[in-house]
Amino acid sequence: MSTAFAARCVVVHRRRRARAAEIEALSDDAPTGSAAHLSPSLAHLTAQARVVRLMLATPLRRGEPPLLRETPWGRRARCDEYDLALGDARRALWEWLLLFRRLGERDRHVLHALGVSVAPFYSALLRPGVFDRSADPWEQTLYPAAPDPERVFTALRRTMHDLRCFEATLLTAAHDPYRR
Repeated sequence: MSTAFAARCVVVHRRRRARAAEIEALSDDAPTGSAAHLSPSLAHLTAQARVVRLMLATPLRRGEPPLLRETPWGRRARCDEYDLALGDARRALWEWLLLFRRLGERDRHVLHALGVSVAPFYSALLRPGVFDRSADPWEQTLYPAAPDPERVFTALRRTMHDLRCFEATLLTAAHDPYRR
């Protein structure tokens, strides 16, 4: 084994370990606070935000390329597994955003008063190259394009952070002075 390859292995291993720690912190860290002051629909929305964070962490864990070159079949299997995890994460985020549409007027007013917006989540969902690898979702190729792990990691990390901030805002805010 050459020293250049060994050095590359060490660098890749450190980067993967740092990413794994960051993903773990963003996905498993539950904000402190209580949902007792929230309406049932806002409490459900807050609980589902945590589920979406966990779903977004899955493709980040599965998208790492191997250190050595892989066969086209191995690459295709890895990309298929990654695509399935990414599809599940996209569906979870979309279903969570649909919960916003079902909120009542009072709950929307509470979210507006807290300064909560769904714009960053729609932006993440519709940003090209994050939840899809091709402009044509029905494209069938023998060798699909490899995912761009840097772009996906950056976008999903930002979305997970925004979801965590959303949870913390709702769990710690006392929007009704008579209910504490």
